[in-house]
Amino acid sequence: MNTDPTPNDPTDPLISILIYNYDRRYLRQCLESIFNQNTLGNFEVILIDDATNDGSWEIALEFQSRFPKRMTVNRNRKVLGPNLNEFYIVTMAKGRYGAYLRDDQAFLPEYVRSCVRAMISNPYATFSRVVRLPEKHVPAPNVPNKPLVSILCYNYNYGRFLRQCLESVFAQTYENIELCFSDNASTDNSWEIALEFARKYPDRMYVTRNRKNFGPDANFANCRRNMQGEYFVNFCSDDALEPEFVERCVNALEAHPNAGLALVNRAVIDENGRRTEEPPFYNQSCIISGEEQAAVYMMAGVNPSVSQIMYRNSIVEGRTATGALVSRYYGTRILDFNISVDFDVAYIKEPLLLHRIHSQSDTNQADANLMPVIGLYVLNHQFADLASIRNLKKVIDRLPLSIDKLARLAVRYSLRSLIAKDEQSAMRYFHLALAMSPGVSDEPAWKQLQEYWAADVKRKESILEELWSSDNLAARTISYDPPPGSVPISPDGKAIPLAKAS
Repeated sequence: MNTDPTPNDPTDPLISILIYNYDRRYLRQCLESIFNQNTLGNFEVILIDDATNDGSWEIALEFQSRFPKRMTVNRNRKVLGPNLNEFYIVTMAKGRYGAYLRDDQAFLPEYVRSCVRAMISNPYATFSRVVRLPEKHVPAPNVPNKPLVSILCYNYNYGRFLRQCLESVFAQTYENIELCFSDNASTDNSWEIALEFARKYPDRMYVTRNRKNFGPDANFANCRRNMQGEYFVNFCSDDALEPEFVERCVNALEAHPNAGLALVNRAVIDENGRRTEEPPFYNQSCIISGEEQAAVYMMAGVNPSVSQIMYRNSIVEGRTATGALVSRYYGTRILDFNISVDFDVAYIKEPLLLHRIHSQSDTNQADANLMPVIGLYVLNHQFADLASIRNLKKVIDRLPLSIDKLARLAVRYSLRSLIAKDEQSAMRYFHLALAMSPGVSDEPAWKQLQEYWAADVKRKESILEELWSSDNLAARTISYDPPPGSVPISPDGKAIPLAKAS
């Protein structure tokens, strides 16, 4: 019975058995009847636990561990009630048809099968407990604004980093936080660590585990589904937050209602926790005009990690992008640009995020595929396209300059690849730079790399040493003045009078 359900098929559609607000006294019997029957073969079980303390969640976990490929479980951090749970559980289902079970309702496989067969043959057939499930994601209902921050933590096989990640959330100086955690069927100890924290902070944490790896979009959707905060952070499970991260971001957003997002500086940590400082992108904390920041986004990413940003939830809908590749690498870049078109941006220069760089990260894998340059090339053209609709001349005019800068960025990645002893990737970045902008061949760094390929071993080492010591080449070593019109802010988020700021 612990086999993977098959995808939807017109002749054998996947049936989602939807269990929520179920009476603990009968839950074990209900689950046993589901997994011991032979009437339905292609099914999944989705179970929402409504923050119970009567042993229901322990029963759910027991069955999830016995049938991990069949069962997705979710535990609310507080009681939501059957109406909301019914709404949310449908959005989690992967089947074409759903069978609802709540209270003490018995599971009747023959009845479910007969209803599904009737609905397959007759598109107008309807039943009360067995239904057709919507094919498209249904947006969550509006929730009242309140000073709550949602940390959306999505994970797959980052158990070796997860404890530090989750500890950093609950060590925040700002207390009104909820953690929305989703695990994409990890094969390491991630789920055990998540459950440990869920037991310790049951009233502050939603925890979800997919029955299989459905990809990053589905994992993120689990987090979004549960979140109720006025502000939220897309938090990678290999990163960690400094204690004042949330407080500083909330201060800035509360003090400046027209700011759509708050962006912090970062420090880098490696697989062993060794920390490396990076200069802030801007040399002071400030509020930046959205249009000015949009122009900067044409020239630089500003935030290499998605975890560096806190968003105002009410303005995000319709400004993001989905799709596995887009969402993984550039979905947030598109979201950030779209927000800056209409709203100001708060920048905090202190390194309040610890961004982890390691061999298994998405960033590392993207580097090997030239995504940091090729992706940005496409992205900048998209930004210019969006700017033309809004007649943002400063953004549009920077497109040629941005392509020249991408060529120089390719030179930087060529050098980084050589330092990492990856000559194949270095050669690809080297030629990509010239393809992006032929004028890069006049740059001293590009000429040195050109010499590198024909040099002997000793000269190669000398060239790398010269390039590595070049200012702002291997990595950014300087901070920039904020764009014109930016307003300095203090740690409490309030504007600093210009006389004091200077």
